[in-house]
Amino acid sequence: MKGSLHSSPHRCHTCYRQTLYERFFPRCYSRISCGLVAIAVLLASEPLQAQDRVALLIANSDYGEHQLPEAKANVEKLAKSLESAGFTVTVKENIEKDFRREFEAFLPTCPNGGVSLVYYCGYGSRFDRKMSRTIKNPDGTKEKEYYYEPDSGIWSTKGNTPYRLNDLAREFRMRSGARLNLLVLDCGFHCPKAKETQQGIAAIDSKTWPGGVICYATPNEKSLPEGTSSSLAESLSRHLTAKDQPLGEVMAKVDTDVAKQSGGKQKLWYTFSSNQDAARHVVSSRNLNLATTKLPPSNPNPGDQWINSIGMVFCWCPPGEFRMGIDGAPTPQTRDATQVDVTISKGFWISKYELTLGDYARARKRDVEGRELVPLVHANQPITGIKGPSAQKFGSGTLDSWESKAGCLPSGWGYRLPTEAEWEYACRAGSKSRFGFGDSVNDLHRYANYADRSLHDEDDSFHYSDLMANDGVGRRPAPIGSYLPNAWGIHDMHGNVTEFVQDKYLAQLPGGTDPLGRNDKQTNIVYRGGAWCSLPEYCQSGFRKVCKLSNNEGHSDFRGMRVVLARKMK
Repeated sequence: MKGSLHSSPHRCHTCYRQTLYERFFPRCYSRISCGLVAIAVLLASEPLQAQDRVALLIANSDYGEHQLPEAKANVEKLAKSLESAGFTVTVKENIEKDFRREFEAFLPTCPNGGVSLVYYCGYGSRFDRKMSRTIKNPDGTKEKEYYYEPDSGIWSTKGNTPYRLNDLAREFRMRSGARLNLLVLDCGFHCPKAKETQQGIAAIDSKTWPGGVICYATPNEKSLPEGTSSSLAESLSRHLTAKDQPLGEVMAKVDTDVAKQSGGKQKLWYTFSSNQDAARHVVSSRNLNLATTKLPPSNPNPGDQWINSIGMVFCWCPPGEFRMGIDGAPTPQTRDATQVDVTISKGFWISKYELTLGDYARARKRDVEGRELVPLVHANQPITGIKGPSAQKFGSGTLDSWESKAGCLPSGWGYRLPTEAEWEYACRAGSKSRFGFGDSVNDLHRYANYADRSLHDEDDSFHYSDLMANDGVGRRPAPIGSYLPNAWGIHDMHGNVTEFVQDKYLAQLPGGTDPLGRNDKQTNIVYRGGAWCSLPEYCQSGFRKVCKLSNNEGHSDFRGMRVVLARKMK
């Protein structure tokens, strides 16, 4: 059918490569639902944002007859050091019972892609956790049987059971928007509430940790000699806030310093979620203009950033002109992307990262009375499986409603999906090349999660993968911000998951001033950007894709979204 959607192979599905493996390798397209996205490998040794840092410091000192006065002194010292390095610090003292409430309140406050630090000074130990199970007797009757399993946790000042470390790790996975999570448990003291055989805490499995480092004041299942003070807080105050030092080097210095200060009596235990995390910087010397005001700045510059009330970070895109589409002779896959001239007459804020499970949960839970929606696996994963109508409603409905109530929505502005022109303008960030960073495919793995060797090694049915590059992630999206940003500070425009835009599909790019593809009879919506399963040519700034607005055309574990905050359209 000449001129129809079906005359181009990539129009019926994401693009040509998705048509191929949907047809020949259907098992590769088993859907990964929003709540069950696997934890991805963390990448790129790029410094994290200097301003995107929050810390929760807990001093449990009042244990009745077993006082621990150094807890308060340690927290005060560490708080002062962190505040001087740009951390927003919350201090809590003497948590009597409910640790979980404190973590639930703290973790969502970390802006997407930033750093979270939790430091706890108090008692911790192993303990026997009472469990139950139902057993069936030979006569067919059932009864409950009780048994005990070994566990580890930190002690509140008045509780009778420690707060489990595995539950703590779970809270981080579900709620933290940070790219780098630092957990420091300064609880190597001889615990008066624990049995002699259960002194010290057991190691948390680094595979359950959502990126960052776990540090204990003593080796796991060990404790300090009685009467010995911990030097961990003092050493952290000295080394953690050093600029432009990889976290691995920082922790090595802290470890050496602790041993020296204690005369060899104290030895740390720490582990990283991945080798890439050890290469990241906690404090960077990069000067970024990031606003935490209730309303966004009124006179921003390109790339300036602002954080809304639920921790989503936005980058400013100024008014300007650009050539939209793909340069060169058209192919069957690019014939609808012939270049046109476009003017963006008004600047807009675009989300720095793809919408995450955590973003969606934090915004949606305000709309569901008495029910809290929480991601099941990892708050920092991009959301997938969302359909076109839901994507459109999230910005103009859910997000608009909450931010307006919070007083964080400027008059005459609103959240929505970007137009196709706005998306490509933000992706290019002033560039005229194939990609926002230049023309060379050889650099794509530094900026994007796409079909490369790591994908092929995990599943060789992706036979078309680029075997000359390795971005470190296989058959899944990576956590947001895992790759380098473009010139305006925006991440993951060329890969990870493709993203819905506002436009209905037109066979030719709309040009002119503030164009928007409109066609009331059209039921197909455009989406842009490469995905973890995309060939390099489909990751270009100007490449277009299309799907049914209503049903997402079936499986969509490669499709997500991001939003803009812009002046409302007339």
